[in-house]
Amino acid sequence: MELKEYLKEKEISSAKFSKKIDVLETTVLKWRYANVIPRKNDMHKIYKYTDGLVTPNDFYGINQ
Repeated sequence: MELKEYLKEKEISSAKFSKKIDVLETTVLKWRYANVIPRKNDMHKIYKYTDGLVTPNDFYGINQ
């Protein structure tokens, strides 16, 4: 599941998500809309916060 889909489905704003995983809101916006791929440690935070629903593969467009 893409990050933007997850946030929309769970009704979580970029601002709230950024605070939960301790990154800047602008960074989350880049991940959502500018196709910027998170760094390894940020991917781990995203995976953990989303309970594995958003994976590194989702940022690369790799289907499992």
